[in-house]
Amino acid sequence: MDTLREDERCGICGQPLNAHDTHQQHDDGQSARKGKRVTYVVVEVRGAIALYQAVDDPTEASKTGAAGLAEQLGIHLSDLPGRRYSCWVEPAEYGVIQSDFKLA
Repeated sequence: MDTLREDERCGICGQPLNAHDTHQQHDDGQSARKGKRVTYVVVEVRGAIALYQAVDDPTEASKTGAAGLAEQLGIHLSDLPGRRYSCWVEPAEYGVIQSDFKLA
Protein backbone atom coordinates (compact mmCIF):
# COMPACT_ATOMS: atom_id res chain seq x y z
CA MET A 1 0.00 0.00 0.00
CA ASP A 2 1.49 3.32 -1.12
CA THR A 3 -0.67 5.95 0.54
CA LEU A 4 0.93 9.14 1.81
CA ARG A 5 -0.12 11.23 4.75
CA GLU A 6 -0.90 14.87 4.02
CA ASP A 7 2.31 16.04 5.75
CA GLU A 8 4.37 13.81 3.43
CA ARG A 9 3.31 15.89 0.43
CA CYS A 10 4.72 19.17 -0.78
CA GLY A 11 2.65 22.09 0.49
CA ILE A 12 3.03 23.92 -2.82
CA CYS A 13 2.48 21.33 -5.54
CA GLY A 14 1.09 18.33 -3.64
CA GLN A 15 3.66 15.88 -5.01
CA PRO A 16 5.17 13.31 -2.64
CA LEU A 17 8.21 14.82 -0.91
CA ASN A 18 10.32 11.78 -1.71
CA ALA A 19 9.48 11.97 -5.43
CA HIS A 20 10.62 15.45 -6.40
CA ASP A 21 13.43 17.90 -5.84
CA THR A 22 13.06 21.16 -4.02
CA HIS A 23 11.23 23.66 -6.19
CA GLN A 24 13.98 25.03 -8.41
CA GLN A 25 17.49 25.12 -7.00
CA HIS A 26 20.55 27.19 -7.78
CA ASP A 27 23.72 25.34 -8.75
CA ASP A 28 24.92 25.57 -5.15
CA GLY A 29 21.87 23.61 -3.93
CA GLN A 30 20.12 26.59 -2.35
CA SER A 31 16.39 26.78 -3.04
CA ALA A 32 15.44 29.42 -5.59
CA ARG A 33 12.24 31.39 -5.46
CA LYS A 34 9.66 29.86 -7.73
CA GLY A 35 7.51 32.49 -9.30
CA LYS A 36 7.32 35.11 -11.98
CA ARG A 37 6.79 38.81 -12.52
CA VAL A 38 3.23 39.56 -13.63
CA THR A 39 1.90 42.84 -15.00
CA TYR A 40 -1.57 43.85 -13.83
CA VAL A 41 -3.96 46.69 -14.60
CA VAL A 42 -6.35 48.13 -12.01
CA VAL A 43 -9.76 47.79 -13.64
CA GLU A 44 -11.87 49.53 -11.03
CA VAL A 45 -11.88 50.86 -7.48
CA ARG A 46 -15.05 50.14 -5.51
CA GLY A 47 -14.96 51.79 -2.13
CA ALA A 48 -11.92 50.37 -0.35
CA ILE A 49 -11.39 47.53 -2.86
CA ALA A 50 -9.24 47.63 -6.01
CA LEU A 51 -10.20 45.14 -8.74
CA TYR A 52 -7.30 44.15 -10.99
CA GLN A 53 -6.49 41.69 -13.76
CA ALA A 54 -3.37 40.37 -15.47
CA VAL A 55 -2.56 42.24 -18.68
CA ASP A 56 -1.66 39.06 -20.60
CA ASP A 57 -4.55 36.97 -19.18
CA PRO A 58 -7.73 38.92 -18.32
CA THR A 59 -9.24 35.79 -16.77
CA GLU A 60 -6.64 36.10 -14.00
CA ALA A 61 -8.49 38.70 -11.95
CA SER A 62 -8.65 39.42 -8.26
CA LYS A 63 -9.17 42.15 -5.69
CA THR A 64 -7.16 43.74 -2.90
CA GLY A 65 -7.27 46.67 -0.54
CA ALA A 66 -7.06 49.86 -2.59
CA ALA A 67 -5.20 51.91 0.02
CA GLY A 68 -2.60 49.19 0.55
CA LEU A 69 -2.01 48.80 -3.18
CA ALA A 70 -1.65 52.56 -3.67
CA GLU A 71 0.84 52.66 -0.81
CA GLN A 72 2.85 49.74 -2.26
CA LEU A 73 3.03 51.59 -5.59
CA GLY A 74 3.77 54.97 -4.01
CA ILE A 75 0.83 56.71 -5.69
CA HIS A 76 -2.36 58.43 -4.59
CA LEU A 77 -5.51 56.33 -4.26
CA SER A 78 -7.26 58.38 -6.98
CA ASP A 79 -4.51 57.39 -9.47
CA LEU A 80 -5.25 53.65 -9.22
CA PRO A 81 -7.97 53.16 -11.89
CA GLY A 82 -6.35 52.22 -15.20
CA ARG A 83 -2.87 52.08 -13.65
CA ARG A 84 -0.55 49.27 -14.75
CA TYR A 85 1.86 47.73 -12.27
CA SER A 86 3.94 44.60 -11.95
CA CYS A 87 4.84 42.46 -8.99
CA TRP A 88 6.59 39.21 -8.21
CA VAL A 89 4.01 36.42 -7.78
CA GLU A 90 5.16 33.34 -5.91
CA PRO A 91 3.10 30.23 -5.09
CA ALA A 92 2.59 29.55 -1.42
CA GLU A 93 0.90 26.82 0.57
CA TYR A 94 -2.43 28.69 0.72
CA GLY A 95 -2.47 30.76 -2.49
CA VAL A 96 0.16 33.20 -3.73
CA ILE A 97 2.42 35.87 -2.28
CA GLN A 98 2.79 39.14 -4.18
CA SER A 99 5.85 41.29 -3.54
CA ASP A 100 8.22 43.82 -5.16
CA PHE A 101 5.50 46.10 -6.56
CA LYS A 102 6.59 48.45 -9.38
CA LEU A 103 4.73 50.83 -11.66
CA ALA A 104 4.66 49.55 -15.23
